[in-house]
Amino acid sequence: MSLKSENSKKPILLLVDGHSLAFRSFYAFSKGIDGGLTTKEGFPTSVTYGFLKSLLDNCKNISPEGVCITFDTEKPTFRHELDPNYKANRDVAPDVFFQDIEQLEIILEESLNLPIFKSPGYEADDLLGTIANDASSKGWCVNILSGDRDLFQLVDDQKDIYVLYMGGGPYAKSGNPTLMNEHGVKEKLGVTPERVVDLKALTGDSSDNIP
Repeated sequence: MSLKSENSKKPILLLVDGHSLAFRSFYAFSKGIDGGLTTKEGFPTSVTYGFLKSLLDNCKNISPEGVCITFDTEKPTFRHELDPNYKANRDVAPDVFFQDIEQLEIILEESLNLPIFKSPGYEADDLLGTIANDASSKGWCVNILSGDRDLFQLVDDQKDIYVLYMGGGPYAKSGNPTLMNEHGVKEKLGVTPERVVDLKALTGDSSDNIP
């Protein structure tokens, strides 16, 4: 399936799951707290290089007329307040990751003039859902770049909301993402997008430490 939406009459908005792509970029070059790409002065650049390369590659593939990027914040979300064990099984990213991502955000906003959205108490996913549905209602075809299958619940062929899925988790090799429409979600998970929440509720999600 082509990465460009079949409905070419609508302008395409590329939404980027910032932390998903940042982690993927970091682990593509760094296998631990050390190593990875750096400048001559030793400043980490794995996240910046991998993120920007993937962003440019996907822009070439789908030719979006708009790009928005969402990131998590350092503050706990409302999900952590509901369940203190939420994502408690995840390792804390090393300091070099946060140094790198701070520089990346400066480049995205100041050099590329791309909007970045964050909101304390919410995850990047929550913002992606809000922006995707709002943009769709205003006539955009929305493509969401992410490696998070939770976002499959947003896929809606009638609304022209799709996920450009980077499968394989954060340690996966880089490659072209798969455009997930409703049929693709059903093939991948065995349920339609509107049933993804039900599936998670019944089966849990080990990646988020949900039993």
